[in-house]
Amino acid sequence: MCYSRTKSVTTIALVLLILVSATIKSIAIPASKRLYLKERITSTYPEQLTNPEKKNRKTFSQFGYNLSEFSVPLFPITKFIKQGKFGQQSYSRPNRWKEKNGAIYTCKGGFIDVSHMRAAIDWTVYLTMMILADDKDVALPSEAGTLTVSFRHLDKLTEDDIASMAQKIAFERLVWHEVASWHYHPPYHFIGEQSSTFTPEDTYSNFLGTTIGKKVALRMLKDTTHLSYSAIATDEIQKAVAELQPVKSKKESKMAYDLVDANKQRKLPESERNKDVWYDSRIVFRDQRHVFKRNLNIGPEIVPWLVPESDRLTWSCNAQPEVLHVPQTTTAGSSLYNYYTFTITPDPDMFYNKRRHKQLHPPFGTFTTEHYGVIMEHIRKQMEEVLLAGFDRRDGTDPTVYYTNANKVLLK
Repeated sequence: MCYSRTKSVTTIALVLLILVSATIKSIAIPASKRLYLKERITSTYPEQLTNPEKKNRKTFSQFGYNLSEFSVPLFPITKFIKQGKFGQQSYSRPNRWKEKNGAIYTCKGGFIDVSHMRAAIDWTVYLTMMILADDKDVALPSEAGTLTVSFRHLDKLTEDDIASMAQKIAFERLVWHEVASWHYHPPYHFIGEQSSTFTPEDTYSNFLGTTIGKKVALRMLKDTTHLSYSAIATDEIQKAVAELQPVKSKKESKMAYDLVDANKQRKLPESERNKDVWYDSRIVFRDQRHVFKRNLNIGPEIVPWLVPESDRLTWSCNAQPEVLHVPQTTTAGSSLYNYYTFTITPDPDMFYNKRRHKQLHPPFGTFTTEHYGVIMEHIRKQMEEVLLAGFDRRDGTDPTVYYTNANKVLLK
């Protein structure tokens, strides 16, 4: 009888503790703490209040390997990362000797473009720090137009809410980079970038970086050992990628690419071919049809594309995909869009070739990211004209047999 009463009291205490913890978590940041955080950020992490893209990471922005920009396969593009060999995260100006970028295949997250992931970490931390240090509206560094974020009612948000909002804004900013890239063309842009827009690993790599960035930002705010941004971010990258079960060697990442390379699969006997192919290494990289399968899913659930028939590979890779979730609400359940508006005004030159006085893309005007779905449908229709129906589906269809005048590398 005494034991039952003690057990009941313990249970009630545990429930109360959970309720109190939840209440504390949802309490907005007091004014005194906001002043403390602002002082901490400006004195300890001033660099994270500067442009997170002073220099773009261009080490790896293509899908596949041994690719070429030329009809004769000169200077093939190949860059891979070994498990656990990521080097040190730098901020905004990548250190080419310490920071390792490239691709790695993971059993639960598919292909990860590490340079995309790193950029997303920088953006998420930057936005978290900016919002906390100065809660005024902000004009983000421009790309293919003007990007502005306005805020309201920030005094009602917790630290976790603000980091989640920063994460969401960072992801939307990186989605815009993909949208803008589809419109990059000479002379508006030095070279066309349609071949690397919304490729199968882009969105997942970007959003994975924002999830890591949120953890990094919250650690920076709470850390009492005064670790540098680089040290905290490097540690969180190692932990996050390890959880996705990365393959152990560069060779295994290449083997994963081979499984979805139409060119490699055609060389196998019919009975041994994987039909679910995503790109063709025979087509030169500058041809936008090089990657004929694109992933336009921007959430709220971000599902990685895992290679099919992974049992063919030399490692045990039968894990379930790690689905990531784009934050939609605060801890109190309110839409994050109640607290910010992200407005993008495209540069009109995106849509035209002024030199030739010719419209190249159907134009669209100013929009807010709350209505990204309209823009994504706009992009989907354009991509379908180039890549053909089914380009955004894992349906085993290889459209390259219908491509005419494709730029192809001279392979044996």
